[in-house]
Amino acid sequence: MDYVPVRTLVGNQLYILAAILAHNLTRELQMAAAPPQRLTTEKRTPLWIFHGLTTIRRTLLQRAGRLTHPRGQLTLTMSANPAVRDQLLHYLRLAA
Repeated sequence: MDYVPVRTLVGNQLYILAAILAHNLTRELQMAAAPPQRLTTEKRTPLWIFHGLTTIRRTLLQRAGRLTHPRGQLTLTMSANPAVRDQLLHYLRLAA
């Protein structure tokens, strides 16, 4: 890694551990959300086609939305994009 976030060893170790955990959790989420798309090969390519962490962050987390209070219940209101809605509901069903 070319980036040194702090000037202490422990701070840098925590930064690396957080990056490793984020990477592993993203891969695990993608593997749990979809069946394998490939078969095993001699070159040991991964069974899943993984999206990058930036792609997942932009499509799922960095969405424009507003918390509203219709009928006294807190609701997340977002744009009417059926593809994003289906993807979000798919991941939420996995969490339940």
